[in-house]
Amino acid sequence: MKRLSKWWLIGAAAIGLTGASWSSAEDSPAALDKHSYPPVLAATEQTHTVNTAVYEEAGTGAEIGGPVKWPLERVNGISVTDDLKTLYELKGKPKAEENDPLFKDERTFVYDDCRVGLYDNFVQYVMVPVQAGTIEIDGKKLEMKADTLRQTLGTPDWTGEDGIVYKQGQRALKLFLDEHTGKLLSVHYFHTVTD
Repeated sequence: MKRLSKWWLIGAAAIGLTGASWSSAEDSPAALDKHSYPPVLAATEQTHTVNTAVYEEAGTGAEIGGPVKWPLERVNGISVTDDLKTLYELKGKPKAEENDPLFKDERTFVYDDCRVGLYDNFVQYVMVPVQAGTIEIDGKKLEMKADTLRQTLGTPDWTGEDGIVYKQGQRALKLFLDEHTGKLLSVHYFHTVTD
């Protein structure tokens, strides 16, 4: 048994020192050029589509159509990079404040058009219920209807059982949908952990 282990160790060391591997010629760099495998490379190259949207410029009532890129920087005027001071400057005093007895650093500010989750005085999320009627995304006022938001925002980055997600950098916008009817329940804007 010691001899077998000894030869296995010598063989493994020889492979490691020579750089030999178990790969085939198909995995070689020459075989993976752009002309040999265009579908594979096309799938890895990122492309961003620009959608044509009809939206209302916030506060003007004027409908505008044209190409729109959604940086997802603000929802209802609030960014996930805002702090408590900025939130008070933008939205004023909340209608109500909800505190969690288990998580003392977390609280939720309730406004007429949204709920803002805070952790340690920094915005963590903005939740807009369907009852708000409209949502403002990056300064554009939109109806709170699933079809309208899908058409305006374009192809989602991710689809789940409970909704669809649009992501831009470390910011995400999730449309929560009723799993049976497909109707919009709420929209959540939050900071993601990864790019």
